[in-house]
Amino acid sequence: MDEYKFDLAQRFCERALEMDNDNVKALELTSSLLLEMGQVESAQHCLGRAIHVEPHAGYSKYLSLAQLMTGVESRDCYRKGVEIISTQLSSDNSGDELKAGELRRDLSNAYVSIAELYMTDLCDEPEAETESRRCIDLSIESDPSNPESLQARANYALVTGNIEEAKSSISQSLALWLPQHLKFLEDNEGTETHLSYTFRLSTAKILLDLEDYDNSTKVLESLTEEDDEVVSTWYLLGWSNYLRSKEEEGYLGNARFYLSKALKVNKKSPTDDKDMLAHIKELIEEIGEDKDEESTVEDEQRLVEAEPEAVAALLDGEAAGAEETMEMES
Repeated sequence: MDEYKFDLAQRFCERALEMDNDNVKALELTSSLLLEMGQVESAQHCLGRAIHVEPHAGYSKYLSLAQLMTGVESRDCYRKGVEIISTQLSSDNSGDELKAGELRRDLSNAYVSIAELYMTDLCDEPEAETESRRCIDLSIESDPSNPESLQARANYALVTGNIEEAKSSISQSLALWLPQHLKFLEDNEGTETHLSYTFRLSTAKILLDLEDYDNSTKVLESLTEEDDEVVSTWYLLGWSNYLRSKEEEGYLGNARFYLSKALKVNKKSPTDDKDMLAHIKELIEEIGEDKDEESTVEDEQRLVEAEPEAVAALLDGEAAGAEETMEMES
């Protein structure tokens, strides 16, 4: 699987399940493989079978299934995962701090996921606001060093209109990973972050909402170094510079460049977000094309459309001029 040899991996998974079709580890591994191959329904079936076989131990299968579900079903899977992790933490007397740290991080992230469900799928539930805040607080309590917990609090504060708390929380979250990640990119001496690309895109969006253009640009530029074929990253860079140009001079050209880049990237790696594409085109139309670029394109077009004889004469004239200049220099 690590080498993307999915067909070969599938044979081994099938063989393992032929030997023991209730082997939980084999079922979980098969579900991961099926997800890589885009077979979501079959992956859900494998995880469901693993849960049926071993319902009260092994939290990872609950967290994996929760990500494939929505609404109440997803929430209930996360809650069961939280229950198993909490039991494991309270009963573990091995003194293995590394293992305990991993459990606390998984517990913290599970609480974040429940909080996010209450801000999205379950936002119409009467307890949505209080449960969301409660889960965020539990997430931070479980692992105060988790950037995702603090970013969840920033997002919650932004949604509920508490701008100062949002600014404070996102600053605390950034401090836990961004400086070291930038240092790693610059001189390979810091620590590369393991936070997902999607999470960091969300970070940039929150920073833009809070008008923190400097940090949003740092996050987005680091993302382009990691993968320069994501349309939304270039779009957000363009949008950031466009917004900044409203208050400061000198950013409109940057906005034009990044938005144009987004359209070029979209030709190679098309996005499904039609609204984003429409907004990009709308912004470019408002900003206007680069006059120098327009002039170059027009000159090239005139050259292409000219009569072949005229083009040949023009090139001959340029060549003769170059020879004359070389003779004079000699």
